Amino acid sequence: MRASMGRWRLLANVGFAAVVLAVAGFGLFQVAHRRWQVQPTFHVRAQFDSVVGVEPGHRVRFQGIDAGLVEKVVPPARPGDPVELVLRIDENLHRLVREDTTARIALEGMIGARVVDLKPGLPDAPPAAEGSLIRSEPPADLADLMAKAGESLRRFDATAEQARQGLEHLAALSAEVREGKGSLGKLIKDDAVYNDLIALTHKGEKAVADLDENMLAVKQTWPISRYFDARSYYERDRVLYRPGSRKESRMLPASDLFEPGGALLTPLGKTRLDEVARWSQATGRKQAEVVVAAFTDPSDDPDKADVLTQEQADAVRKYLIDAHSLASAGWFRSRKVAAVGFGGHSPTTVAAAAEPAPSRRVEIILFTPQA
Repeated sequence: MRASMGRWRLLANVGFAAVVLAVAGFGLFQVAHRRWQVQPTFHVRAQFDSVVGVEPGHRVRFQGIDAGLVEKVVPPARPGDPVELVLRIDENLHRLVREDTTARIALEGMIGARVVDLKPGLPDAPPAAEGSLIRSEPPADLADLMAKAGESLRRFDATAEQARQGLEHLAALSAEVREGKGSLGKLIKDDAVYNDLIALTHKGEKAVADLDENMLAVKQTWPISRYFDARSYYERDRVLYRPGSRKESRMLPASDLFEPGGALLTPLGKTRLDEVARWSQATGRKQAEVVVAAFTDPSDDPDKADVLTQEQADAVRKYLIDAHSLASAGWFRSRKVAAVGFGGHSPTTVAAAAEPAPSRRVEIILFTPQA
């Protein structure tokens, strides 16, 4: 009896192990399929002046179809040369990817991840050869877009202010009419006419209120909201205000980290960040939250300064996480690492340093909660 039960138990264990292995194999196959590792593929290359936000593993689309992924990001051989992306594409789409196919970097939605979008070429063009270089087009310059949006919204603000001033004059005129002052007040004695003027004033006030509401909605739309950050519609200062935490920081000049006017880390910049990472790890404060704050000169164009400093802060944050696991704090808690670009804005929550800091800089700040 015992021997019979032992055989059945053994068979059950073998069956259970087989099911587990089958499920695990299916899962691995699905993961490999999403990474384009188990189906036939081919490669093409595309070159861009800047690939900010694009990393190996990011998706490649062809007319909205999930077509492959970015296999490699090849740095430029010399300063000023383009950055090359190596794209791994599904072999089933090889017949559609022609020599005149164009690659561009796009966003999935307004705030989604970066993807490489392939625009089809002419139907009679030959298919792209394995490893061939296809054409590329530069992405929309977000800084220029924001500058134009900022200028339009400034005019919008001026129009609203003029409307308010007009309503104030109209309200004053209504008061004079009611009191019988001035030539118009002497001519208009009818209460009905006065009431019409008051109704007109109220309608104008409501129109201005609606204008303000619409303006607020526009201000909260990314990326236009970046323009209003500097005007304190969203107070970035608060991210650096932690009255219940101990603050420690390291400051690095932007010239030590990036090429002039850019957000791509230089070899020297990575070395300096390695030193900062060792300092952060030496503190031993795993509960600390990290803020990467980037600044530039107040004389720089405010719209472009916001974009530049945010990309610089993002680049530093990504390097510290990828190269040094700065976001890892334990099994059940991840350390928060925030990246904030302040443009030329000087936060009021930052105490004046003993020595003046360079205007173009990046600060890595540790906030440790105090018991």
